[in-house]
Amino acid sequence: MYNFKIKDEPFARGYINSGSDSIYISTGAGYKEALKCVNIGFDEKTGFPTLDFGEMACASWCYSGQSTASWLLDLKAERTPELSEDYRYINDVMKNVDAGQQMWSVLSESEILINESHSGWGGTWYGHAVPDLCDFFRLGTAAMAERVKKYAKENPEKWDFYEGLLLTLDAVEILADRILERAREEYETTQNKKLLRVIRAFENGMKTPARDFPEAVCIYVTVYSLDGVDSPGHFDQYMYSFWEKSEYSEAREALEDIWLFFNQTRTWNLCISGSDESWNDLTNSLSYEILDVARKYRFKTPNLTMRCHRNTPERLWREAIDTIATGIGMPVLYNDEVVCPALEKLGIPPCDSHRYVMNGCNQIDIQGKSHMGLEDGEVNLGLALSYAVCQGHNIMRDRQIGARTPDCEELDTFDKFLDAMKEQIIYLCDGVCSMANKIHDLYSRLCSNPIRSLTIEGCIEKGLDYKNKGPLYGHGQILWEGVADCIDSLANIKKFVYETNKYTLRDVRDALYCDFEGYGEMLSDFRGSGLNFGNDDPYVDSIGKEVIDFANAYLLTKKTARGGYFSGGCSPFNRAADNGCAAGPLPNGKRRGESVYGDSIGATPGKDRNGPTALLNSCLSFDHRLCGSGFILNLKFEKALFASDAGKKGFFALARSYFENGGQQLSVTVVSRDELIQAQKTPELYGDIIVRVGGFSEYFVNLSPALQENVIKRTYY
Repeated sequence: MYNFKIKDEPFARGYINSGSDSIYISTGAGYKEALKCVNIGFDEKTGFPTLDFGEMACASWCYSGQSTASWLLDLKAERTPELSEDYRYINDVMKNVDAGQQMWSVLSESEILINESHSGWGGTWYGHAVPDLCDFFRLGTAAMAERVKKYAKENPEKWDFYEGLLLTLDAVEILADRILERAREEYETTQNKKLLRVIRAFENGMKTPARDFPEAVCIYVTVYSLDGVDSPGHFDQYMYSFWEKSEYSEAREALEDIWLFFNQTRTWNLCISGSDESWNDLTNSLSYEILDVARKYRFKTPNLTMRCHRNTPERLWREAIDTIATGIGMPVLYNDEVVCPALEKLGIPPCDSHRYVMNGCNQIDIQGKSHMGLEDGEVNLGLALSYAVCQGHNIMRDRQIGARTPDCEELDTFDKFLDAMKEQIIYLCDGVCSMANKIHDLYSRLCSNPIRSLTIEGCIEKGLDYKNKGPLYGHGQILWEGVADCIDSLANIKKFVYETNKYTLRDVRDALYCDFEGYGEMLSDFRGSGLNFGNDDPYVDSIGKEVIDFANAYLLTKKTARGGYFSGGCSPFNRAADNGCAAGPLPNGKRRGESVYGDSIGATPGKDRNGPTALLNSCLSFDHRLCGSGFILNLKFEKALFASDAGKKGFFALARSYFENGGQQLSVTVVSRDELIQAQKTPELYGDIIVRVGGFSEYFVNLSPALQENVIKRTYY
């Protein structure tokens, strides 16, 4: 046992002095020490407990199983020379079990090049999850501990895993007792009545179930904070029984308070409504209350999503559209009729496919049953297209990064060129999936996440950690970037190279290398061809279908390290502009340095000119049932349209038709174009304008100039 002089870094001290070589026991001991020491406060507005780990380098271990701040330990050693030996010792020990610091060492040179060039990336961040954190207030820690002990007897060889879980439950009970004590002290001083519900919630130390919604919310906030503030998931479903037996005014106050908490913590995805495996509607009174609270506060978070299906009540549709009309870009709409069959293609039975929720921006998960990557990586299709023209050579970096496909002269038919394009997609997918699997394997060996292992089905039953094939489902999700830019480029190549023979493929290649300098006529032809995805043009859409369906189908053949399969989606997050710059010049007329780039499965911003129905028809050329991740479509409507009943009814008809014909998802921004332009000039006057970016809502003025331009250039309907 190491004799520490320092009093901070309690997680690391507990981990190191656990006396065990097991990461599970060491992590549980670290939790116990950390939760004995964490600073407990109470939010002034909501009364909810707040946890402050302070300037603790290893605090992130308490939710992700990794430290990302060895630099902070070095800084502490520098500031306090008399304690430097302790800090350096912690750094030396913890870096050996820190997957975040070691991930680059397991990747090949070609994989690192794919990542550095923005051709794609895989596995380089911890990922989202939607555990059943409600178990802490639905069952209580005593019942959870009994369950752990039951399976420990059935899997005696995994004893250390179960011991780590029990240590973590002990730690949570210690935290609950400390919160109760602090809340009583704080109430004596402040007489803040919201502290009374905290006192009620924790008077049994979280050992027993919550009795009503306000208690459940207090416990949820605490455990959710411990888990790292991710995605609440199907909130109206697991909270409904507590909502139903609560006094309405108290429950409503608690709901508004947790909405404030979700906004303060930049909470990710909260889901409402949906269907069960018999297509019965799951909407309840809490679903409507959540929409009402979202309209009242008009926050950019949480990322609210709504599941739709054949039996969704018209009232819910109306209230959802009224909420979208406020301009918050939410709720985002998902189609059970497409998502559930897509999940069933992966082998997930209907009883669980209908339990899906969204996570992060818009990735798809089975709450409390899966580790679906969320997300495992992405592939830049614009660069895949460029590599097909240039034999895998990256123009922007002047080096070989893609596959070495045939030279221009050998690609004498469009089918041969398309084969080269597919080969580049395969090469990048293989690289990205390999990266994701290697880094996941590293996490599974070095890290433990007891909170998620306690609350995701399969982990306790198997005696396996959340990161180590414990969850019931272990599929993965790879996202496509630059969808429309790739399709438009292919359409131009097909027409001008292989049909009219105006240019050779070598001409196109040379023009890309020169950024179209000296190729003004070609640039004009490419930009003015009208061959743009999103205009219901069968010529363009058929090309898009072949490439995107091929890419999605190929991913379904790739196995994850978690025992499942990868599947595709599209969620650029805030990376569209960066990916556009990285792609460089393309045969759609995009030049070096131009950042306007596809930010969903729809048209490259501004290239759809035939109305929203045409755009949706183009997007329906893809088979959305091949996508096990969010396949997002961003739409932008003028504020005036949603100000009228006729406009709202028109959108309802449009959205329902899209879903009935196989569309998966719709994200809607309602805003005035003039206001966006003014906001660029005088941001201080337009700080409350919210827009959809990738798969999340953000204040327009907070975006980079390149992302602002992407949003402005989207077609207004």
